[in-house]
Amino acid sequence: MVREHCDRTTALVNESSQLVLAGHVEPQDDLRAERKRASFSSQELAVVLNGGTEVLQRRSRLISQLQSTSWGSQAAVSQRCFHSREQLHVEGLVAQTEIWKLMQSGALSQQDAKDMETLLTLPGGLTLHQYMFIPTIETQGDEEQQAYWLPKARALEITGAYAQTEMGHGTFVRGLETTATYDRASEEFIIHSPALSSIKWWPGGLGKTATHCIMLARLIINSKDHGLHPFVMQIRDLHTHLPLAGVRVGDIGPKFGYNGVDNGYLMLDRVRIPRRAMLMRHARVTPDGHYFPPSAENAKATYGTMVAIRALLVDEAGWVLARATTIAVRYTAIRRQTSERVGDKELQVLDYQNLAATLLPLVASAYALIFMGKASSDMYKRFEQDRDAGNLASLPELHVLLAGMKALSTWTAADGIEACRRGCGGHGYSALSGLPDLYASYVQNVTLEGDNNVMSLQTARHLVKSQEAVAKGRRVEGSAAYLQRAEQELHRKCSVQAPQDWQTAEVLDAALRHRATYLAAEGHKLLLRHGGGKINFAGPDWNGNTVQLIHMAQAHSQLVLHTTFAQSVHQADLEPAARAALIKLVALHGMSLLLRDLQDLFMDGYLQAFQAQMLVQRRNELLLELRPDAVALVDSFGIADYQLNSCLGRSDGDVYRALLEAASGQQLNKTEEGPAWNAVLKPWLDPASRQQARSKL
Repeated sequence: MVREHCDRTTALVNESSQLVLAGHVEPQDDLRAERKRASFSSQELAVVLNGGTEVLQRRSRLISQLQSTSWGSQAAVSQRCFHSREQLHVEGLVAQTEIWKLMQSGALSQQDAKDMETLLTLPGGLTLHQYMFIPTIETQGDEEQQAYWLPKARALEITGAYAQTEMGHGTFVRGLETTATYDRASEEFIIHSPALSSIKWWPGGLGKTATHCIMLARLIINSKDHGLHPFVMQIRDLHTHLPLAGVRVGDIGPKFGYNGVDNGYLMLDRVRIPRRAMLMRHARVTPDGHYFPPSAENAKATYGTMVAIRALLVDEAGWVLARATTIAVRYTAIRRQTSERVGDKELQVLDYQNLAATLLPLVASAYALIFMGKASSDMYKRFEQDRDAGNLASLPELHVLLAGMKALSTWTAADGIEACRRGCGGHGYSALSGLPDLYASYVQNVTLEGDNNVMSLQTARHLVKSQEAVAKGRRVEGSAAYLQRAEQELHRKCSVQAPQDWQTAEVLDAALRHRATYLAAEGHKLLLRHGGGKINFAGPDWNGNTVQLIHMAQAHSQLVLHTTFAQSVHQADLEPAARAALIKLVALHGMSLLLRDLQDLFMDGYLQAFQAQMLVQRRNELLLELRPDAVALVDSFGIADYQLNSCLGRSDGDVYRALLEAASGQQLNKTEEGPAWNAVLKPWLDPASRQQARSKL
């Protein structure tokens, strides 16, 4: 009887399953089919994007090394989203110190160590020790100071943070309030936080990791303020790790993301440090209190460090957006939703135009930012060569270019990650998709190393000055050179007569250049009008027009980004099919930039309605033409599953099995009944428990 019951159950279920799954497609099959329909080889394009076969092979080797460790294994990485702040903090430091140990032993080069941390995507408290504390001593300490501090820092005998931002001041660096008052009698500086707003707040690694910090404080000698200077300052005892006298230090608490890093606060109460704790490569204070400021050239050279970081941020933006689009495109290519009739295959959601119109332009943006990142790095390397030869002429242009590009790239990447998450529907909200953590960890970049609005205004300032120079008959060079021909440009009209015209590089470049020129001219006129014929770069005239000025700077940066993308594709060593796909991607990128702010081109009569309609038509056609290559385009980023750490974006397409396995293995599922059963739910739900409770009444 039981056997008959089981057989009947199986037969009924099988019949129902066949009925329901008539149009079912395994996600792995969908992803395989996507790759077969691609027009080019993603492996060959990956070599170009990543800088050579050797780079990809080295990355694969580093991943194998990571997976062979207890702290970098696939199991450890996949469980990370279930861990507490304290666990993440410890795990991050374990990974960083183990990588440091491998580097010290010679098993890893310095570049391998950096790449290994990037692949691990587990931020830790030693990051600023590597990227700010040590480099600041290298660039701003004199020979004696470098000889004393650098061996200790490189051996991890001390750990450092970079204490600049305060509770009351961030981007406005000149407003920092921490003081370093020189006491000539003892030849010491007294470091002090004069108000609550003066407390150092946010520096990574400062809370619980750092024993020392680079302290940015205002140098006060004989009641005269000489501005900000860097000091090497010990804050914790090297034997007990307890704070020193006069030092109050700790972690600032949970953040939106990046919670494995102990971002800290530091309050100082008249803490004395030696005179030689001030880094004195460029500025000096003698024992008797005489101050020798840095030369103008040295001050400029010091500023180059910030420019270097911005170049890195531009490069990082492209690869972070590449990760997000890889996850979203792969998942939406296997996710099916809605069929016209029962039994038909449901439609792949990437085939819906609205989703393709969201994701494919983001893929284009990722490519554009990757090429822009490489160009930015190359520009900075050329600047370093010039600087070492005593030539700092290229620094002002590099500064304004990368200030605006830092803003554009980080805004694009942050907004793009969130758009990818929304595009993945409900599963995008799951931490197992990898997208929430990617967004939460990355979105800080729109603020760090200069708030994006302030960075944009620095670029806007340069554009206004460039127009002033043109008006006075002086030549303008660099990225703003197009303003030299502003008068002629403002009389031009769009030449498009057919939808296909919009795909030509000349037409797109012309439209983006016209838009940037028009907005720059409008911003310039606005400032002149508010200033009564005079340009004021501060006060109400400037502050009352920042919306227009930021928009102007963005248009300039978008022009630079797009032209760099187009030139890079033109110069790249690509096989014909890949080149054809990327030329279309460049066109989609340019069209997407124009469509985002189409009103700008209407306002001065450059564009007519029929031309705008043709732009929309050609954009929609491009979405269809690029759709077969969507998966191949993200495969070409060459991002390994290990680094993606996403159930949705895995390269084999086995998404649903991955979700189930990851969810099943979490701590909350350790027992079948769950952790709240005995203490909370059982007294309410278990009949015997309820009866027992009533009997006690």
